[in-house]
Amino acid sequence: LVFAPPPPRCSTYHVPTPRPRPRRTSRMAKGDDLLISANERAFILTALRENELRVDGRGPFDARPVSYRFGPTDGVCEVSLGQTRVLAVVSAKLEPPTGARSNEGTVTINVEFSPMASPNFEAGRPGDKASELAVVLERAIRETGAVDVESLCVLAGRRVWHVRVDVHVLDACGNIVGAASLAANAALLSFRRPEATVSPDTQRVTVHPADVREPVPLALHHLPVAITFGFFAEHDGLVVVDPTVAEEMVTGSHLTVVLNVHNELCAVHKGGGCAVAPGEIMRCLRIATQMTKALTEELKHAHGAWEERRDKGRVRRHYGAQAAAAVNPDFGLPGRGDHLKRGEEQGEDELEG
Repeated sequence: LVFAPPPPRCSTYHVPTPRPRPRRTSRMAKGDDLLISANERAFILTALRENELRVDGRGPFDARPVSYRFGPTDGVCEVSLGQTRVLAVVSAKLEPPTGARSNEGTVTINVEFSPMASPNFEAGRPGDKASELAVVLERAIRETGAVDVESLCVLAGRRVWHVRVDVHVLDACGNIVGAASLAANAALLSFRRPEATVSPDTQRVTVHPADVREPVPLALHHLPVAITFGFFAEHDGLVVVDPTVAEEMVTGSHLTVVLNVHNELCAVHKGGGCAVAPGEIMRCLRIATQMTKALTEELKHAHGAWEERRDKGRVRRHYGAQAAAAVNPDFGLPGRGDHLKRGEEQGEDELEG
């Protein structure tokens, strides 16, 4: 008889019952690393629902104060919308035309999120927010014809101006789109390109420096302003304008409306998964129309003050400016060539003597 060996003895392990996972006390924004606690979230919602008051003391449809800082050169402006800071720089380059239309220049917009603005941004790597912001600005400025591209043509088919708008986000504290649109408009308003002339005989293009001829400002048809609204998924009809970074993490979706002072709708962009009723959208449009007029008037006032300071600070291009200014205050302004006339008169006096 052959007996089979007994099966090997197996050790018995006790599998512990999985414990229920603790409830999360914080909420992470989509695609971000910032956290907001459940208490902060409940406080923001309760204050809006019961008292119609926000954390910073504003009402649901109150915007944060805006300040502009132009300079030190033309086409540079830093906008502060509350604690959100955005810097816009405009530059121009004379190049051959691209595309089918040879008598039109181009306008390009580049958006960069600085790592010092938020820990979520990485240097040299545009994220979803940067792409979204660039799309909104291109729709608002380039596709609506805010800049007259035909005025950028110097010599049809050969030389046109290519205008580039670089938007840098310095502090991301909510409503980056609104601050970026104001910064881009302010930089375009204050930018002046060099004057270029074409020789009728040789078709040669000459770009004159600023000390020879006064630079030329851009021809702008309108100023598109972006207004952002935040909607809360838990409460229908609860809307805020110009949300902060904490409110953006609580809102379920946001709506960006781009308008100008002529009540023309330039662009609409909606993000998030929260559904918005058509009546709410129409109410937001009416509110955005009033805010656009006030923001545009404030922007033009700040730009006018900058132009006054710029005119007073222009460098006189002749020798003995202080003595000449005492006799004629307009002596030696760019483009007049008074110092050349004075030199010719002195030369004639020497020849006669």
